[in-house]
Amino acid sequence: MKTIKILAAILFVSITLNVNAQTKDKNIVKVSYTSSCVSDFLVDLLKKQIQDPSEFSDVMAKMEAYKIHSSFYQNVKTKESIYIIDSITEVENLKTTGYTYFAYRTTEGKLFGKEVFMGSKINFTGNVNDIEWTITNEQKEINGYQCKKAHLKGNPKVYAWFAPEISVNGGPYVFYGLPGLVLESNSHFESVMANSIGYESVDMFEKKLAEVKGKISENKSISLEEVFAKKENFQRMIANGR
Repeated sequence: MKTIKILAAILFVSITLNVNAQTKDKNIVKVSYTSSCVSDFLVDLLKKQIQDPSEFSDVMAKMEAYKIHSSFYQNVKTKESIYIIDSITEVENLKTTGYTYFAYRTTEGKLFGKEVFMGSKINFTGNVNDIEWTITNEQKEINGYQCKKAHLKGNPKVYAWFAPEISVNGGPYVFYGLPGLVLESNSHFESVMANSIGYESVDMFEKKLAEVKGKISENKSISLEEVFAKKENFQRMIANGR
């Protein structure tokens, strides 16, 4: 009986060590993000359209309550990564312009993804080199990290705050190409914030990777340039009251 107890204890320790070894694999970074439909563009637009402070406050509260929870995983050795939706906290009688199902970056820098925009599902393809940034002199602290601000070339309303000390080239959606992890971003119709940064097991990363790869479809896909053009055209349309 004593021998059995000793073997059981050894087995338990062995299993525990194996589990810890998996969860503490520092080659796989995981970042949890939360996004909402409160972008700079939409806030400025609503300020012009809603004069009553109380009504404006109510609308903003609803928009802030609508949350999209997503996770970003990256293999720091291969640079292969995914950004995938986990869940949505919906708000009654509120519809958003859209959200990202997933974005996948290959080790070579190719991008594949799927998102919803104005009720339509869009498959897109691209490359990390398609996304050009202008790094500014603006800085601020986010969750203890000193971050720098960068905006898309040609569109300063789409910007990201990244942490140079976290050497992970990526972040939410397709925000790649910056020398550090993106902790906050503001795009056409949404803002995104990082909630937590940690590590994940290789097994879990491979499972999520397989899940995303199984959803990739190059049929009827459009380029990232076309995706951004659609959003910018829609911005101009609603800004002009059409």
